[in-house]
Parts: sequence; C-alpha cells; structure tokens
Amino acid sequence: MKPTQKQSTNVNGPRPPRLAGLLGITVEHISATADVTEATPAVILRGAALYLQRHGWHQGSLYADDRTNPTPAACIQGGIGMAAFGQRIPADAMEHNHRAEWRDYQRASNFFSDYLTMTGAKPGPTDDQEDWEGPTVGDWNDEPGRPYPKSTPRSSALPTNTSAPTHRSRS
Repeated sequence: MKPTQKQSTNVNGPRPPRLAGLLGITVEHISATADVTEATPAVILRGAALYLQRHGWHQGSLYADDRTNPTPAACIQGGIGMAAFGQRIPADAMEHNHRAEWRDYQRASNFFSDYLTMTGAKPGPTDDQEDWEGPTVGDWNDEPGRPYPKSTPRSSALPTNTSAPTHRSRS
C-alpha cells in the first residue's frame, strides 16, 4: 500500500480470521485476497456460502447436531453466524449486541433478507402494510421441499455483490 492511500483502521485492532482455520484457508490467503479488518455483508455472506459448501446445509434449526461438533451442517442463518462469529452463534449473543460480530451478523442477515425480497424469493410488504413482519430468512430456509442451495462463492443462493447502499452504515 502506498503511503498516500487511506488505510482502514480498526480501533480494537485487526480481528483475527477465526473462521479461516475451520474452513482450511490460510491466513496468507486471506491477507492476500481481502481486508480482514472490514467485515462487510459481502465478506460475511461469502464466508457463509463457503461454510455451507464445506460443512453442509440444514433445515429446521441453526445447526444439525448437538454442541459436540465444532463445524456442524448449518442453516443459512447458522452459516452467517459461523462466518460472523467464527463459531456457533453464542447463546448470549443478543445480550452482547454491542460486539462487532453481532453487528456483522445482523448486517449480513438483513442484507440477505432484503436480497430475498428483491428477487421475489421471499414476499415483501405491500404498500398498505406499514408494520409488516413477513417471512424471515429462517422461514425461507426451512420451507418444506426447498432444494439444497448451490453454495459456492461464485454461484450461490447467497448474494455476493453487495455494492448497493442497503445496510452499509457501520454504527
């Protein structure tokens, strides 16, 4: 990087690529291909797609088995959680919603929900529904008869081009 280029900073220091070891990706590969200090929805969703490809997709709950397997098959939300937290979504995650991982998880989940609505895969609100609370990503994932999503980083049920301004603020 040239000294005149703006460098991204993280006040807490760079976050370690925890999921890398689970996915079999080397730190050198991550450093060469992505800025690991910026967990955008695209980065989290790509990580979720890769996780599902390697460990399997599941319906009915976040994870396919009890807590003894550190890398179980997961539903879409569970895969997003593995990519954001680097582990199963902690049971107390909502109590610690100030953590960067929780924010990253929420942003990626919201983006995926918007993607499903925009592509028609999940119905959205009509003009007369102000307080609409329709199907969730979990409902979409668990729909009976849903085929296995083709989960690869390039061809995925998960969106990887998140250049749209939706959910881009980092508060």
